[in-house]
Amino acid sequence: MLFAYKISDAKNKITQGTIEAPSRAQARNQLILKDGALISLEPISHRKSNNNLAGKQFSLSRVKLLERVMFAKHLAVMIKAGMSIDSSIETLSDNSSPAMSRVLFGILNDVRTGNSFSSALSKYKRDFDLLFINMVAAGEKGGNLAKNLNLLAIQQQKTYELRKKIKSASIYPTVIALAIVGLTAVVSKFVLPKIVNFFSSLNVELPWSTRILIMTAQFFSTYWLWVVVIALVLVIIWVTMLRFTAGRLIIHAFILRLPILGKLISNMNLALFCRTLASLLNSGITIDQGLQIVSQTMTSEVYKQQTIQVYYRVLKGNSLANSISNKRYFPSIVSRMSMVGEESGNLSEVLDHLADFYELEVDNTTKNLSSMLEPVLLVVIGLAVGFVAMSIINPIYDLTSKISP
Repeated sequence: MLFAYKISDAKNKITQGTIEAPSRAQARNQLILKDGALISLEPISHRKSNNNLAGKQFSLSRVKLLERVMFAKHLAVMIKAGMSIDSSIETLSDNSSPAMSRVLFGILNDVRTGNSFSSALSKYKRDFDLLFINMVAAGEKGGNLAKNLNLLAIQQQKTYELRKKIKSASIYPTVIALAIVGLTAVVSKFVLPKIVNFFSSLNVELPWSTRILIMTAQFFSTYWLWVVVIALVLVIIWVTMLRFTAGRLIIHAFILRLPILGKLISNMNLALFCRTLASLLNSGITIDQGLQIVSQTMTSEVYKQQTIQVYYRVLKGNSLANSISNKRYFPSIVSRMSMVGEESGNLSEVLDHLADFYELEVDNTTKNLSSMLEPVLLVVIGLAVGFVAMSIINPIYDLTSKISP
């Protein structure tokens, strides 16, 4: 690999150049032998122009949530061990994914030119959210960066686990639905036409199940283009609505009214609200600033807007408990527990307990959802397969019974 480097000599004269080495660590070791202090060391491929297609593809990669968790954990350990922030970032960049390495090199360069760590992070808002940046800034200001990074790692780990549970709960029904559609498509395309042609030549009346299946297959065969166009229009309308606040509010409010899924999404957002606000308060951020940041972490637009309303009420001097009490999507337990926390001076601890409660609710709901859906979906796919099989076998059975003496 080819690396671009900058070194500064004893007279503060900057020297730039390139060096070839199998890895960044070996390139750094070679440069240590030169007279001067290493300022930056960057792979040439990371510096290519946006006109380069490979560079474009590379720059589109985003830092994943789990990568942020591991970064916060490892950085906290290194800072506690006495390593400087720039040395820690450089070490972590050597063992990161290409996307993370790109971001860390940019942050490293900013830190080495005199910017604070939080200021460097703020240039990468696509990869590090407002929560991450503000908790780092609070840690730098209060002199407890390692502690805040640990809090961040815990909070973001919990967020990752919540999202993972939601995704895993939706995989099974999706697979079953695709299996049913695939089975119906194969039978309609390859099996039914042969049966129809055979029985048409014999002038035999087909059973009702077979006629329904044939009519359905003929409809999709004749109007498939219209079906595709309508499906695309619906997808475009859905995506367009999700791009605007009003559209997201309509869709997310509808989802929250659904029997099981609505409860799951609600509990997930309540867990995020409590855990994130607790982490921010523990890191030294004020409650009004915390609420402003928390609103950006909500996955539901309904909860985001309600959190913003709570923020404005707190800004006017109301307590958190009082601000939440009249909000439809915040259960009374949240306002009551918040009141206890505010009166006792342990609000962050109370919010952590509430977050544990709602995370457990999410866990139980996803488990119950899976256990409930499995038998229901098995019955659905059994009925679908049985209907298709009956539609194919019945006319053959009727024909053989008529032929036999």
